[in-house]
Amino acid sequence: MLLPQFSPREVKKRLQIAFVSTCLPRKCGIATFSANLSNALEEFIGQGSTSFVALNNNESYDYPPSVIYQIEQDNIEDYKIATEIINSSEVDAVSLQHEFGLFGGPDGINIVEFLSNLQKPVVTTFHTVLENPTPGQDTAFIEVAAFSNALVVMNKTAATFMTDLYDIPQDKIHLIHHGVPDTLYIDPSYYKHQLQLKERFVILTFGFISPNKGIEIMLEALPSVVKKHPEVLYIVLGITHPVVKKRHGEEYREKLESLVKKLGIAENVLFINDFVDDETLGSYLGAADVVVCPYHSGGQVTSGVLSNSLGRGKAIISTPYLHAREALAGGRGKLVNFKDPAGMAKAVTKLIEDPKKRNSLAGQAYILGQQMGWSRVSRQYLEVFENLVDRAKKKKTLRQGRVHTLPAINLNYLRALTDDTGIVQHTLFGIPDYSHYYSSDDAARALVACADYFNMFRDKSVLFLVDKYMAFLSHARQENGWFHNYMNYQREFPTQELSQDTFGRCLWGLGAVARLVQNRDQGLLGKELLEASIPSLKKLTETRAQAYSACGLSSYLLHYPESKEVKDGLRFLVDSLLKRYRENASSSWPWFEDFLTYDNARLPQALLLGYRHFSEPAYLTTALEALDFLIDLQYQNGFFDLIGNQGWYFKGRKRALFCQQPLDAGSLTETCLLATALSKQNKYLDLAYAAFQWYLGRNRLGKPLYNPSTGECADGLSQEGPSKNKGAESTISFIIGLVALYRWELIGRFH
Repeated sequence: MLLPQFSPREVKKRLQIAFVSTCLPRKCGIATFSANLSNALEEFIGQGSTSFVALNNNESYDYPPSVIYQIEQDNIEDYKIATEIINSSEVDAVSLQHEFGLFGGPDGINIVEFLSNLQKPVVTTFHTVLENPTPGQDTAFIEVAAFSNALVVMNKTAATFMTDLYDIPQDKIHLIHHGVPDTLYIDPSYYKHQLQLKERFVILTFGFISPNKGIEIMLEALPSVVKKHPEVLYIVLGITHPVVKKRHGEEYREKLESLVKKLGIAENVLFINDFVDDETLGSYLGAADVVVCPYHSGGQVTSGVLSNSLGRGKAIISTPYLHAREALAGGRGKLVNFKDPAGMAKAVTKLIEDPKKRNSLAGQAYILGQQMGWSRVSRQYLEVFENLVDRAKKKKTLRQGRVHTLPAINLNYLRALTDDTGIVQHTLFGIPDYSHYYSSDDAARALVACADYFNMFRDKSVLFLVDKYMAFLSHARQENGWFHNYMNYQREFPTQELSQDTFGRCLWGLGAVARLVQNRDQGLLGKELLEASIPSLKKLTETRAQAYSACGLSSYLLHYPESKEVKDGLRFLVDSLLKRYRENASSSWPWFEDFLTYDNARLPQALLLGYRHFSEPAYLTTALEALDFLIDLQYQNGFFDLIGNQGWYFKGRKRALFCQQPLDAGSLTETCLLATALSKQNKYLDLAYAAFQWYLGRNRLGKPLYNPSTGECADGLSQEGPSKNKGAESTISFIIGLVALYRWELIGRFH
């Protein structure tokens, strides 16, 4: 099977989506929903592809950098400013999370001020669809729907209300379930052991606590249940709803606690007054034998509590509010009348005494829950966003810079060099030459190329290559943390010196794989191997090994930004390079060493990456000084005349002109693009293109090294012209540089 080629005419800018919603750490169910949807989307379209306009309630919050603006819900001017910010940004689509109470004005009408002047496609998710709205609610709802390009509801009942009660066209409505964590079913005993509840039968109610929750109904039902089954423990997990607490304090919770004492069931009730994270909630939900939703309001059309319980495969007992009637139909749960403690006691007792029935309910719930995983839900949202953006583009052509000048991405030759063992280093006139071994160097570089390519285009056909290269590096890793480089055709590692460069390149490849979107297993293995290699960083003394390692750690941090160990490792590497520069640089030779050899631009690239993560000005100024020196030395007469490997270039000596290395063109391309983004100097963008076009014939001899029909890249440029051999290193360096330019044109230039 041949891998597809991506033509410049076919590629699309990666979507940028702005959420208008409450945002964590504000304690709000919709904030949690939005965070989960945002994270799930970024697993598909990449880190940094979502941002937030956060809705505030006259309180301040320590928001993450993804929050680009904050709206005070009662300040109409904030809505206008938010519209201007979105319109002037490179956001492609807006995801509005609608709940009447989030927005100021009568029935939340202020949000219409935002929507009425918005010039971007809007997808509105309705968390509440009222069967009997007031006139004001009806007006606000209809206006929001009218200004939205697509509407999302979470069940069929809500969709029916939209068409029958609000007269909204059916083709504007999308049914997408409330997302739930993608988890396998695990028996409650596992979590009970963790929580020291292994002797208890656990009944759980969770979420924000308010009088509408009906918890007193379950408490009143509990004495007759406990009389037969003293092992029962009813857990009430969650804080008082912030709006309720603001108006009435902890009055409702205190009434519940008094009721527990009055009924004499203190040993059978546990209140956990905490706004827990997903992991903690998952533990308590996993430990539950039965989930109880004794709510009072029959009109509730969406419930995150119910959705999460279905997703974890729980036996559910609920009052028949709208969402529960639909979701628990057909044997997926048990319904009990509103305000019926006796009926609740009877239902709970039956499930305690009938494990077969309980397991049947849990199984049916889990089947539905599997259709609600965040990975599936986010793909459905993404399809809606993409369709809207595509329609918008037909009306307004998307600015894509010089993407039309780039050759198609052809990975066929990379595949030809790869067999079941790994990737072959060299070829004889394009035919794999097995006498020159496989190498970890090339497997690592190929991982960078494939991971970056997949993260851009989500082409799953490339992932089988990732599997092969990951298997090779995993096998090449030694117990001491270093990596064998060369393996012969007999799949043996001959005796060889340890290479710092190989170690650095392997970390580069592992870091790239660790940030593979969609949380694939390759990414988890890459993460594990990279983290295990951190202790060896301080053994590195060679500049390129430090730079390659920095590339890997930087890539890792884009996906796992909170890792202190990796942050410390990256800072150590960048500081080491900065120290080397200060020790060796002079006004006439502003460089890290007294020589220039291969892949030179990776050194300033590492400092630029340090600046991106730590905002240390010295990293940026030093990187640009070194990069400018490298450019001035090699950019002559409108093209890059790269330093050759037939003698390299030592300070005070004559520089070698041949054989020029493809590695250098690729690293210059990437580093100039990064300098463009961080320094805001457009001269580096032109130089990035000039460096890449070295492959295409913009070089000393005017000869192209790349063959677009086959995907081959010559090993170097000698006096006689491009090398007749086309190996892995040169071909991979071309792919990395090309994908970097696509990434800039389709993503980078829009930031």
